[in-house]
Amino acid sequence: MGFTDFVSEAGLTLANNYLASRSYIVGNAPSQADVVTFKAFSGAPDAEKYPHVARWYKHIASFEPEFSSLPGDASKAYTAYGPEATELPTNPKDKPAAEEDDDMDLFGSDEEEEDPEVVAAREARLAEYKKKKEGKVKPAAKSIVTLEVKPWDDETNLDELLENVKAIEMDGLVWGAYKWVPVGFGIKKLQINLVVEDEKVSLDELQQQIEEDEDHVQSTDVAAMQKLPRREKPAPATMGFISRIITLFGLVLLAHAGYSAHEHTVLYSNVRLSSASTALPHDIVIEALVSLVIVSAGLVLGTEKLKPISWSEWAGEIEREGGAKNPYLRLEERYSFWDIRAKRKEFAEWVRGNDALEEAK
Repeated sequence: MGFTDFVSEAGLTLANNYLASRSYIVGNAPSQADVVTFKAFSGAPDAEKYPHVARWYKHIASFEPEFSSLPGDASKAYTAYGPEATELPTNPKDKPAAEEDDDMDLFGSDEEEEDPEVVAAREARLAEYKKKKEGKVKPAAKSIVTLEVKPWDDETNLDELLENVKAIEMDGLVWGAYKWVPVGFGIKKLQINLVVEDEKVSLDELQQQIEEDEDHVQSTDVAAMQKLPRREKPAPATMGFISRIITLFGLVLLAHAGYSAHEHTVLYSNVRLSSASTALPHDIVIEALVSLVIVSAGLVLGTEKLKPISWSEWAGEIEREGGAKNPYLRLEERYSFWDIRAKRKEFAEWVRGNDALEEAK
């Protein structure tokens, strides 16, 4: 059946029921099905009346800069997605009476046959489109995740816990730096960074595999998650070659201008002439200026494309490399430094532990 519309209450209710148990329209990752459906909305739905649709709409809006790069067929209409068969919520009074002899076709139906040439042309265009699409290799969407693994108590062997966690291997999973964060009462939890390919690795499955180590792991939690920017294709090598040729040509002109100026100086060094006649000729000056312009142009063309610097990318790079590039590392590691957020969290967990003990009594 598919979606009908996203304006009427019936259409929004149908979409809300469909998304009650789903995060995406199709599959377990964002795709063109989500993009087409998202664009069919005129605005954000009412979160109180349609909470599941509002949740999905807000989540897909975060991928809006990457809509063109998401996988899937963008030519399909939003009505092609949704529940296969369901009954729209309607008032029983408004339902039409059951009609008899529904199977009877009083007027008959003449099925029009498509022109074979039109069908062949359409199939050829589809095949050409698929071939072009398969030739384009899109960079995989990746995310950097900070995962927290909590042990049972202070007697848990933390080395074995870390070894069991990093022993898990998946296609598209890369383990990064880790550290032990004090929780309280001598207990430390593991905080480890990892990079995952969104289409290959499911964080839920990864957490389930880690929690299967029941002798060491109490629970896991995703502390932070950030999408990594897609790397742009490097500039073609021909541009580097052309820039080197231009720079070399400018250097040759500059050397020739310098040698000509030297010859002019030597030629008139022993001749007593007025200061006006000993000045450099205009052609040497012009050649030197033109050579400087050419050298500058060659160096600019050979420079890599500048990339904008954002705080999130810089902080993510510091996390991936374990803080090696952190300019504030000495300040954070000095003896008198207090991590306020860590202390607040430790205090909150200590209070919760005391409350649990009092309830047990």
